Order: sequence, then structure tokens, then C-alpha cells
Amino acid sequence: MKTFSRLATTVTAALTAAFLTLFVAAPAMAHEELEKYNPADEFSTAGQPLDVVAILVTGAILLVIVLVLAQLIGNLFEKPRQAAHTGN
Repeated sequence: MKTFSRLATTVTAALTAAFLTLFVAAPAMAHEELEKYNPADEFSTAGQPLDVVAILVTGAILLVIVLVLAQLIGNLFEKPRQAAHTGN
């Protein structure tokens, strides 16, 4: 029962974070100034240099996130250790 409670808490926290992310990102995407938002402007064209440092930093951050989440999820399925019993 304790495991179910822990799992339910984790799922609820994840869903809440995902739901709140929508409220943070939606206004930024909905804002339009004089020029219309063009998603193709996000990508570089041939001949433009890449920002290698930014790509490496983003990759490192994503790696840390994946490793931490894998560790946390793995801990959910670990069996609790029982204290040593001294047969009296």
C-alpha cells in the first residue's frame, strides 16, 4: 500500500508539472508583435555557423536529467531492506 501511495504521489507530481508547463509556454507562443511568428526562423540555413558550445551544454543538461530520472524511477521499484533479525 505504501508503494502505491508513493507511485500515486509521483504520478500526480509529474502530471501537475506537465499541466503547469502548458500555462507557462502558451502565452509565449501566443504573443504576436508586428511580424508573424515563423517557426522556420528557428533553424539555421546552409553556411551559418553552429553554436557548438550551446549544443554541448544542452546535451549535458539533458543527460543529467535522464540519469537523475532513471535513478529516481529505479528507486521506486527497489525492495525495502529489512533490518537484521537476531533470532532470540
